[in-house]
Amino acid sequence: MQGRNENMLTSTDKLIAFTKKVTLWKSRVTAGTLDMFPLVRKTCVKEMIPVIVEHVTCLGRRVEEYFPSISVDEFDWIRNPSVKLRDCSNFAMCEEKESASLSSDRGLRMNNAELTLDAFCFFVMQEYPSIANKAIKLLLQFSTSYVCELGFSILNNIKNIKRERIQSVEKELRVYLSHIRPNIAAVVQKSQAHVSH
Repeated sequence: MQGRNENMLTSTDKLIAFTKKVTLWKSRVTAGTLDMFPLVRKTCVKEMIPVIVEHVTCLGRRVEEYFPSISVDEFDWIRNPSVKLRDCSNFAMCEEKESASLSSDRGLRMNNAELTLDAFCFFVMQEYPSIANKAIKLLLQFSTSYVCELGFSILNNIKNIKRERIQSVEKELRVYLSHIRPNIAAVVQKSQAHVSH
């Protein structure tokens, strides 16, 4: 569930899949099948099955406790523009009209299959700004602390003993965190070489 391309929708899908797997594991272990735990299957004796069932049950309860209501059905319009809006109470009239137009545009639906969700939202921004902005607001929410942890790790690396004389940590941090590769040749060409005295 970590990475730069994670968003609320993909993380929720993974959590829902995990809860379904936990339920499946519990039913399989109760039936005496331990195929999903290959290391345990090699050494397991029948007395361990109740312990495994209890552990998997506890795991399922903890997931439900931490994520009590994980449903993203109301956001299906972001993933698939041809889906009809389920609950229009959260939409302004202009957003509903744009959604209706977007769902009827077959060319854009083909682009939706080829692009990531955020790239597609930026792609349709000119023609459908209201609905694109609404989708981007949801996609920009951090679903995990991955980016923050990445930033702290990089900052720790930058500020270590070997690089204590760095003046501008912000600029260096921006370069590290950006996924856009700098054009080193252009930067060097703009710089003036130091001539010897």
